[in-house]
Amino acid sequence: MLEIKVSKVIDKENEQFIRFRSEDVTVIQMPIEYIHKVMALTEHSPEVFRLESSARNYDRLTVKEQLKFYRKWYNSDLDIDNILRQFELEAFKKMRLGKCSDEITQRMSYIHALMSDRTCVLAVNPLYNATVDNIHLFHKAIDQMKRMGKAVMVVTHSTEDAFVISQDIMKLNDQGIKSVETEEMSDEPQSALNRMKAKSEDKTIFVDLEDIEYLESSDGKVYINISREKFVIEGNLTEAEQKLKDYGFYRCHRSYIVNLKKVKEIINWSKNTYSVVIDNPDKTKIPLSRTKYNEIQELLVLR
Repeated sequence: MLEIKVSKVIDKENEQFIRFRSEDVTVIQMPIEYIHKVMALTEHSPEVFRLESSARNYDRLTVKEQLKFYRKWYNSDLDIDNILRQFELEAFKKMRLGKCSDEITQRMSYIHALMSDRTCVLAVNPLYNATVDNIHLFHKAIDQMKRMGKAVMVVTHSTEDAFVISQDIMKLNDQGIKSVETEEMSDEPQSALNRMKAKSEDKTIFVDLEDIEYLESSDGKVYINISREKFVIEGNLTEAEQKLKDYGFYRCHRSYIVNLKKVKEIINWSKNTYSVVIDNPDKTKIPLSRTKYNEIQELLVLR
């Protein structure tokens, strides 16, 4: 079955592989820039069908005409009327695709992947702006794809979306690929593992400290920030500061704690205004208190 070298995605030496697995679904959360890399690496593969929710169809065709086209093009044996019922499209079968809502267009993308003759399906952010109905229908689609022997790989930038699809998800970052461990999976004390508990949807997950970019206090809650995602943790920022002070984290502002390993530079905007720049794609700028300016510089030199 098809596999992708992790080193080609993260542009670093790594011996791991991302693998499509027949009759199974693999769900991986990764930054948007890595998603684009995976898409580019599989773009010309004759084995891979790329499922994108925003993909458009022939606007002049009706929903049913488009499905008939898919059936003929891929020589599919799936029954059109059954597909219309399964994906709740009977009321829209005579509607031209150019007039369909995003919800209907998204359903058509699920069906397109299902009817494709490719053995592997790469689903890119398939639940982006999905309604509750479409989430259920996507689950139906991937279950059917697995029964047909297809290998389904879901790549998404959202950990919450990943957990909606599967209870067992992977995470890809610049360190490589690894499983996201939940509270149910772990029987080791968090202090021994250098991790923090965080909430994602209704799941308690364990986050490696090295992945955290910064913590912030907002609206009475404390959030950890990782690759454009926020997760709530228990307690207040002062409690988090005490837990993290021996692990390379620094309280740079009354509302922020930064991971010193993620600090790219310090910007002096004016005599008394400073920011810490985080080494991430957005170059996030975190306020730095005037009284902390000298101290954080010393800590960064020591690192």
